[in-house]
Amino acid sequence: MENRRPPRSNSNDRKSYFGQSRGAPPNRSNDRTGNGRPPGDKSAGRGGDGRSPDNRAGGQKTRSNDTRWRDGRSDGRFARKDGFAPGGYNKRRPDARRGPARGVKAKEPEQNLIKITSDAQITDGKFRGLTLINSVSPKTIHTNRKLREVVFKVISRRVKGGRILDLGSGCGTIGIEAISRGAMLATFVERSARMCTILRKNLAAMGIKDGHGEVAEEEINSFLKKAARRKRVWDLVYFDLPVGDEHTTILDDLTSGCGLKSRGLLIVEHEPDFTNPDNLKQLRPWRTIDHGEKILSIYERI
Repeated sequence: MENRRPPRSNSNDRKSYFGQSRGAPPNRSNDRTGNGRPPGDKSAGRGGDGRSPDNRAGGQKTRSNDTRWRDGRSDGRFARKDGFAPGGYNKRRPDARRGPARGVKAKEPEQNLIKITSDAQITDGKFRGLTLINSVSPKTIHTNRKLREVVFKVISRRVKGGRILDLGSGCGTIGIEAISRGAMLATFVERSARMCTILRKNLAAMGIKDGHGEVAEEEINSFLKKAARRKRVWDLVYFDLPVGDEHTTILDDLTSGCGLKSRGLLIVEHEPDFTNPDNLKQLRPWRTIDHGEKILSIYERI
């Protein structure tokens, strides 16, 4: 004899889980009064109140542009100018801390788009591309722009916020270049009254005031002696060695550390046949830049 339960006669006789016998609330009729909608209105869902027949809130959702639900999304009160929802995150939006957005090429400053075609132009910084006036004399020429770009790349960290002493400055090419790149002060020493007049015109054209650029119309030797007595020092001293002039005494004062602060740099621009001083005293060789016709010998004060 088989020991198994006989099959049910009709499986459809099982009661529904959400049937009335389980205590489920009765479905509200669309025609009942007091449900907040006019009789016969079935637009809110399967039931008159937006609920499904099994009392679940799964009816049709109200559109965002529905005038009955003014929460700011439909009338544009909280819309952002870049087209993204409030609180959203735009990956293509540039951020100063993390750089430009991915796939978006950063725009170069307008100053970097200026082409440098002449030695009389400032090569970089806030005065980039501006032209300096100079004397028509063949002895007064600008320092080569390629040489300036190289030397200022080497000493860029010392130029920003530093003090520059330009000896034999001429029309002020080196000192103005340093101010353009962020130097705090540039002191120009020139003995020619005519060149000092041109130098002051260049400073006025660049908008450099007396607090950032000072002009000393006197000999280099006398200026260095006064600076030694007053204990004035600079972070960088640039000296364009003149051809045929007596420069032994000037180099002697500079190698003694006159006008140069501790760990400051002395930059001497000279011809290839120039021989460095045998006794550097308080200086030591730091770097040499060979640019063909001109050579820059850089020394550091101990």
